[in-house]
Amino acid sequence: MHCHSNFSDGIYSPEELLELAQKEGLKLFSITDHDAIEGTNVAEKMSNNYSFAYLTGIELSARYEQTKIEILGYNFDSTKARLHEKMMFLQEKRNERIFKILRKLEEMNLDVTYDDILKQIGSGVSPGRPHLARAMIEKKIVKTINEAFEKYLGNEKPAYVQRETITPQEAIELVLSGNGTAVLPHPLLVEGENLQKLEEYLELLISWKLEGIEVYYDYSHIETFLSKRKIKAGIEFLSNYCKKNDLLITGGTDFHGDSGMLGSVRVPKEEIKNILTYFNL
Repeated sequence: MHCHSNFSDGIYSPEELLELAQKEGLKLFSITDHDAIEGTNVAEKMSNNYSFAYLTGIELSARYEQTKIEILGYNFDSTKARLHEKMMFLQEKRNERIFKILRKLEEMNLDVTYDDILKQIGSGVSPGRPHLARAMIEKKIVKTINEAFEKYLGNEKPAYVQRETITPQEAIELVLSGNGTAVLPHPLLVEGENLQKLEEYLELLISWKLEGIEVYYDYSHIETFLSKRKIKAGIEFLSNYCKKNDLLITGGTDFHGDSGMLGSVRVPKEEIKNILTYFNL
């Protein structure tokens, strides 16, 4: 229920992702591109040709004070004008950020241009740092996406630029304006060390009408700074928290195509059944 197509920063087209979902035997699938709905709309139109249930999806960029708290939206009406207007705003801010990062790289005598990024976007309308990282690989500046982020593009690195965005409250309101369901993705990336602090964020989000949490997620790429023990404890805490507060439990791989496998995060059968019931599927 959480992956990205080449309409944002994924590698595969919506059609290819649908084929992969079918091959992996998924029961439920959603394309959740960053600040873009074109990919999920394409997939929705084709989804009747497959055996799994499909939900429209989006991952909205958002920040609360200095903390990045993105919001997943599911099963919304993508024809809502308010959603389209905000998508244009967010995509414009993504573009502005890319140009600022390029200027920083130029100051470091690293030759990467906007044309190089355009080659990576494909159908994408929402340029992001992964596109830039892939361009840097092609220009032989780095060997991997991780290296690009660790050396240049990640938080507090030399070419990092914080993007202007919306608040989580605004993101939730946008999802609700399309009669959708707002879910918090990868919560341990918001706060994984201090579960009491995470609970404070959750209470705030619930007051803004958050309806679910992505409890099951592939955190393997962050084990360098969050131990397996803490990840396990965090997932247990989140599962109990959802049951206590009657929140929808979801899961996803955040698959972009560069690494990992679509459907590799296994959600318990009971929770899959609950999700299907929740969305009347």
